[in-house]
Amino acid sequence: PLLAPHEKEREGYVPNVVYSCGALIHNNDLVIPYAMSDINSGIAVVEVRELIDCMRAVA
Repeated sequence: PLLAPHEKEREGYVPNVVYSCGALIHNNDLVIPYAMSDINSGIAVVEVRELIDCMRAVA
């Protein structure tokens, strides 16, 4: 999975859930705003080339 909850993000109104409402590419980074357990939010960032390389490695 691209996003998974850390232990401290598994508690809350909706436990053990991480969800995103979209993503965007800025420069060469994929930026993913996300929320977890219906109480917190965060932003994940990964370099697009690194993500594609990882996906090819498991294909």
